[in-house]
Amino acid sequence: MIKVFITDDHQSFKEGLIAYLKSDPEIEVVGHAQNGKEALQAVAVEPIDVMLLDVDMPEMNGEETLIAIKKNKPEVKVLILTSLNDKPLIDSLRKNGAEGFRSKESGITDISNAIKRIHQGYIDYLVHNDDKPNRITIRYTGSHLSPQEIKVIKHLAEGNSTKVTAELMRLSVHTIESHCKIARAKTGAKNVAELVAIAIRQGVV
Repeated sequence: MIKVFITDDHQSFKEGLIAYLKSDPEIEVVGHAQNGKEALQAVAVEPIDVMLLDVDMPEMNGEETLIAIKKNKPEVKVLILTSLNDKPLIDSLRKNGAEGFRSKESGITDISNAIKRIHQGYIDYLVHNDDKPNRITIRYTGSHLSPQEIKVIKHLAEGNSTKVTAELMRLSVHTIESHCKIARAKTGAKNVAELVAIAIRQGVV
């Protein structure tokens, strides 16, 4: 069972979501809160797998709460649920470690599926731009890219070849290829093009 905690100050939305999720045999709703401060108190004592988190809340907003959760309980996955659809905000949430993003206008079944995906280790964002949904779904192992790996990816993202990247970094081609291989293993990328795409989507480069 996936242990889910819901933090949202909109009572009717929260009650409807709880009622639906309780009918899912794979999910257990272990609690709920009105704001970030209450959520952090729960995270400190409750075994939580996935935190559903609103952004616009009193006392402590969702982004502040996300940062605190990732600092103190990084194993807790966070799915952002909000009526806001601001690109800089979404980029910031992703950089601060949120594994998923859904608009509150999303279907409740899709929210349930998103919970399961991020619990399995995926980054899963569904963002609506000009009424056109754009899904970002990435397999994520939890391993962080090293500064050297990030430098290599940045050079590749700029269109440089492995050979040119090696010259720019004053390293051997073999070393650059090794960095790429390790970075692909960490991100689950099948090739260099997918590695660069994942790094861009995660805000690494």
